[in-house]
Formats: sequence, C-alpha cells, structure tokens
Amino acid sequence: MDLLDRVRNDMARHRMTEPGSKVVVAVSGGADSVTLLHMLYLLKDELEISLHIAHLNHMLRGEESEEDARFVAGLAQSYGLPSTVQSIDVLAYREQRRNSVETAAREVRYSFLSDVASQCGAKRVALAHQADDQAETILINFLRGSGTTGLKGIPPVRQGGYVRPLLSLRRFEIERYCAENGLKFRTDSSNMKEVHLRNRVRHRLIPLLEKEYNPALVPALLRLGELCREEDDYFETRARQAYLGALAGESEGCLTLRLADLAGVDLAVRRRVIRMAWAALAGHEGTLSFQHVEDVIRLIEGGRTGSSAILPGSVEAVRSYRFLELMREEERTGAPYYQHPLVIPGTTHIPELDRTVYAELVPFDFRPDPKKLPPNEAVLDWDKLPKQLYVRRRKAGDVFHPFGMPAGMKLKDFFIKQKIPQAQRDRLPLVGTPEAIVWVPGLRAGERWKVDHTTKRILRLKIEP
Repeated sequence: MDLLDRVRNDMARHRMTEPGSKVVVAVSGGADSVTLLHMLYLLKDELEISLHIAHLNHMLRGEESEEDARFVAGLAQSYGLPSTVQSIDVLAYREQRRNSVETAAREVRYSFLSDVASQCGAKRVALAHQADDQAETILINFLRGSGTTGLKGIPPVRQGGYVRPLLSLRRFEIERYCAENGLKFRTDSSNMKEVHLRNRVRHRLIPLLEKEYNPALVPALLRLGELCREEDDYFETRARQAYLGALAGESEGCLTLRLADLAGVDLAVRRRVIRMAWAALAGHEGTLSFQHVEDVIRLIEGGRTGSSAILPGSVEAVRSYRFLELMREEERTGAPYYQHPLVIPGTTHIPELDRTVYAELVPFDFRPDPKKLPPNEAVLDWDKLPKQLYVRRRKAGDVFHPFGMPAGMKLKDFFIKQKIPQAQRDRLPLVGTPEAIVWVPGLRAGERWKVDHTTKRILRLKIEP
C-alpha cells in the first residue's frame, strides 16, 4: 500500500473530514507539512473538501523565518489556494507570559490556527505530525514519568477540530515521497540544535536504542501509544462518571466534590477525577504534576478540616467537613466588605460577587409555599421587617436567629453547623440591616420575619448570578 492510500485509510478510520467541509492546512515549509499539503490537494476532490493554507512566522530565526514565510506564500500561489501568512513575536509574548519559548510558541501557534479556522469557516485544522514525532513524544513522556495519558502520545483527532493525517508515516518515508514527487521543502536549522530535549531524543537517544536494543523501536512505541489510547479512553469514561457522581456543586471559580464519593472509587480513577476537576476550574488542560495530585489525595484520605493544597493555575484545594473544594484565587481571597441598599420592589446588583437580588411585594393570598421554594428564594413578612434593608457581607460579631430554631446564635456557629467551608463564608451575601440578618441566601430566612397567619403583605426575594 502506497503512502497516499495509508493516509486516505487513516483519515477515513478516524473520520477526519466531512464532505463539503473546509480544512486549514498548517504549513511550516518543512518536508512533513509540504507532504501533508500535497496529499490533501490530491485527495480534496475525492473527499469533497476545500483547503486554506496557514503559516505562522514565530520570528525566532531572523531571515530564515522570513524566507520560510515567503516559501509558503509561493507554495499557496502555485497550488492556487487561499492562504494566511502572519508574523507574531513569540519572544515578546513569552516575556508577557513568563513561560518557556517552546510553550509560548505552541500557545501562539494554536491561537493563530484557531483564529484562521474561525475566520475562513473551517471545521478542521490539519497538522503534519508523523510517526517519528509520535515516538519521540511517547518516549519523552516516559522519561518524565507520565501515566497512560502521556504514553498515548499525540491523538489523531483532537478537541477543537485538529487532525493529523500523517501519524502512521515515518520521517524517512516522507522524505522519500518528497524526492519521488519533486517536492521542495525548507529545513529548520533549530531542529538540529541539541539544546532542546526533543532534539536530543531524536538525534541521540532513539538512534542508540534502535542500534543497541530494538531496531523496530519506533513501531513498538507506536503500538504502545495505540494500546494506551484505548485504555486511557476506558479510564476517562469511568472517571467522568465518578466525577459527575461526586460533584456536589459548581459555580464561577469554585467546585465542590463529596469526600464520601471520592473515597469510594479506585485510586487510579480518583487521580483522574482530581485532574478533571482541576482542569474544569483552571479552564484548560495544562500540566498537573503527579506530586500535585498526591497532595490532593492526602487531603481526601486523611487531611484535617481546613487543610489545603496549592495547585497550578491559581487554584487551591481545601478539605472541609464532608467536601473537597477547589477554588480559584479570587474565590480564596473572599470579597471586600460591601453594603448596598436593597431596592424594593426592584433589583439590586452586587458587583463584588456579580450577583443580583430581585425583590417584589406579594399579597398574602398569592403567597408561594415556603417549603417549595428553591434555596435561592425566600418569603418574609413585609410588615415585620425593618424599614431599610441592605445586602452586605458578613462582619465580626454577626448574630442570626434561623427559622425553626429556638434562639439566635453567632453567624459563625451557624455556618459551622451548616458545614459551610471557611473560605466561602465571605462570599455568601446577607440580607438585613447593619446589625441584624434577615436572610442568608441559599441557607435560611430569619425566625422573626417568618410568614404566619397574621401576615398581610409578603416580601419575596430571589438571588441569581
């Protein structure tokens, strides 16, 4: 089977394109991307797809980078295809983000490709990673002590519409294909510098392992990746079920998991649940190290109430009475003190929490059943209430007499009884006066202002994001 047939079969197997769709082809100018473009051009009528070439000049290699950009622009012209060629200063971006050059280049590249796809209406972005890239990635992840998620390597199809049609082709096969088809390509001089780990693996480690241990090392690593992908998919499905089963609550900047549910799943699944929860809160699928996960495992298995672990992405995991809370930094720092007059009837926005209180007066005959109201709503006796109500943050010495309880208590003690984590208490708005608390949204209204048979007018309150 020739290379084009292999690529055709791989694309069909992984459903990389759909008839009528547009595909952005990422072309660096190297042999891999030139081959990718040539093959997709040959297959475009058969697959019923249209192509758009994208090239990003990272501005890292001076005139050489400029020549790459000119080469790709000329390539697009020779194929008669539309193209987007853009330059972005990766070093300047890196200074802003304070990360490595490799990480900065990757972030800039994927952002660029996503923008191009969006602008031209493409559902897929084709990348030119091939089998040797895959083997290098798996071996590098192995050296770093990765689990099956890292050992599965580069996926043929990735979230966001990224596809890799060349993953089954070896580098030497691609170079031979270029020679046979008269395809010119550019050579990136930075790929020869062994300052980068990938280049040392490519030029030194893999040749040594092939010579001394296994001549078929790359195919062996590819099989390992395939097996790990299948097993990883299975465990991800189990972990997703466990994650949803343990999820007690989720809001902007805060996520709560039930400790009892976490303790009831296998350790391998629990580790994945922690990674899922962190990724959901951090907003990306970055790196959560083995040690970070183990720190959270220790919180689950034997941490004291209030003990915590700091995670990347400005996230903190905190153990409370029955829960594990993951909070972003803005949630950990609570909220500044605020006190806003309540508009009745009307709406009162709480900018410190980005929430709004809705208030309306309701005749007694149209009162809702308090027992059937959701936690974010309450009904109170309007004529018993103070003339001016506020929504405010808690303060030291607050006392609250909850509905159904014989006496008042310190608000702090009420929160403890309700098992409200300490880190969240400043972010619970209170309705009342500077001295008294009428309602703690989400928990309970005050006993003094309850609706009873003497009530004539009702204040109905609701709080929402």
